Amino acid sequence: MKKPDSKIAVTLFNLRDFCKTPDDLDRTLEKVCQIGYQVVQVSGVPLEAETVKKALDKHGLFCCATHENLEMISRPEKLAERLAILECDFAALGAPPPEYRTGDGFEKLKDILQSSGEELRKHGMKLGYHNHHFEFMHAADGKTYLEKLYSETDPAKLFAEIDVHWVTRGGQNPVKWIKKTAGRMPVVHFKDFALVQDGNEFKPVFCEVGEGNLDWPEIIRACEETGVGFYSVEQDQPYGGKSIFESIRISFDNLRKLGVK
Repeated sequence: MKKPDSKIAVTLFNLRDFCKTPDDLDRTLEKVCQIGYQVVQVSGVPLEAETVKKALDKHGLFCCATHENLEMISRPEKLAERLAILECDFAALGAPPPEYRTGDGFEKLKDILQSSGEELRKHGMKLGYHNHHFEFMHAADGKTYLEKLYSETDPAKLFAEIDVHWVTRGGQNPVKWIKKTAGRMPVVHFKDFALVQDGNEFKPVFCEVGEGNLDWPEIIRACEETGVGFYSVEQDQPYGGKSIFESIRISFDNLRKLGVK
């Protein structure tokens, strides 16, 4: 399918509870199209690639990326087959298992990602990594694990998928991380960050793009300057009594108001 002009994508992980069967997926994608999305990221959908692609084609939706688990990424030939069916050239590890997040496990993870990324390159495909906040713990050498991941791997073999909410929750600046991964990020994850009062404490929550505390004009400017291809809207769970479909509509509308096509 021809790549659309729009950079605004939505990850189906948001809608995972509504994508469990082929009929569910069909109804969900219809709603996604009605909002105005032309691009999706396939994540959290427990259906075969052929089934997903048939539904995407029916609704004229382009797949800009997928999220995969470590088991699939460790089988790059199988992953390349899946991506080819979806007509997609980018997959990212959604999150590593806990035992791969620090120490020796992290070193093994780097090797797996770099090796699999090298194999995917042979098929004209890219492998990336989607961060959370735990990657901002410091390793024994004083660097954060995310710094080590990108400084100790080949940029041609491992790409980035920075999540601006999780970078913020990890105590870092998302604009700086977008610039750190310049030329290395086909897709970025857009979700906002807000603090709400919970009794005598304040807790972070996921919220719609433009409805929280992130500096979206600066984030978008950094993405434009560094050549990020797609801005994938992600909101792990709804907030404030809204449905997730209402939330992804708000994010889409706000991005359009911010000048994103």
